[in-house]
Amino acid sequence: MLKIGMIGAGRMGNLHKSKLVTRDDVAITAVCDVIEERALRMAREVGGKPYYDYREMLDKEELDVVYINTPTITHPEMTKEVTKRKKHLFLEKPLALDLKVAYEMKKQIEEAGIICTVGHMYRYRETVQQMLKLLAGKPIAMLNAYWYWTIPPVPHIADKDIGGGPVVDQIVHLIDLCRLVAGEVDTVKASYTLNSRKGEDFNNWDGYAVNLTFKSGAVASVTGTLALYKEMGTQTFMDNIVLDVAAKDVMTRFTPKTLQVFMPKKVEVIDTPAGDIDHVFIDAVKANDPGMIKCPIGDAIKTFAVTLAANYSAQTGQIIKMDDFIKERLNMIF
Repeated sequence: MLKIGMIGAGRMGNLHKSKLVTRDDVAITAVCDVIEERALRMAREVGGKPYYDYREMLDKEELDVVYINTPTITHPEMTKEVTKRKKHLFLEKPLALDLKVAYEMKKQIEEAGIICTVGHMYRYRETVQQMLKLLAGKPIAMLNAYWYWTIPPVPHIADKDIGGGPVVDQIVHLIDLCRLVAGEVDTVKASYTLNSRKGEDFNNWDGYAVNLTFKSGAVASVTGTLALYKEMGTQTFMDNIVLDVAAKDVMTRFTPKTLQVFMPKKVEVIDTPAGDIDHVFIDAVKANDPGMIKCPIGDAIKTFAVTLAANYSAQTGQIIKMDDFIKERLNMIF
């Protein structure tokens, strides 16, 4: 029985909890949140012990696995404390707000020898694995992705100075899938705007367009908005999260619900719900097999770097060469 400690009992903590409690080979034995009511509520639900200081929880509990589901700015210090104790780690994205800090987190995780996944959940979907098989060996011409949304419901995500902005926190999922399909990014050019929500109590951008070129020769356009209404994510007649990938004589369209495959004489729809990040992560820990992890931190950092480069491009108007951007911030090469 794996013993799990949950740091952060808010929206993401509860999402992970809902999947972990379906297993009979794990137990959430400790729950920590700075908001006492949330820690108490989840602890009662899972039969664990509540904590309000994560260091106290790590010191007092015999844990096998720790989940970090807290605001981005807390991730570096929490990761340091978890890796010091050599606990397997589920680390929600974004990793941090600074590339050099994220790279230090990577070193800590690798030196601790623990199994860690970063929360890029779409990589684990069976539909994404099917997409990769269908596109294997086919040069990619173009990727087009978008995410239509509203003001994030979580305050620390809604504020770009705290959460990094929508590209770092949200569009990162689509950029990560683009990298997974097309390979490493060569250049980034981004433009952001604040038009629709100008004059509101809104410290963020409400529209963003990111253009990517890849070393493979592919090009991508990734766009999104926070200008829309809160029902956007629940209206079943519209897919508000989409990634199209075009190769020779075939196009795939990924959404969180399905994978559509467009070919000359047929359209195939794959809608299997299989492939869950929490279950694969727990299985990897139980098997002590890091090879089962589809998003280790070393790969997650490369996606994170692209999102930071997009922010920098939008603020400066420059086209960013990724290799130079990474070297300048780390003074080293991955």
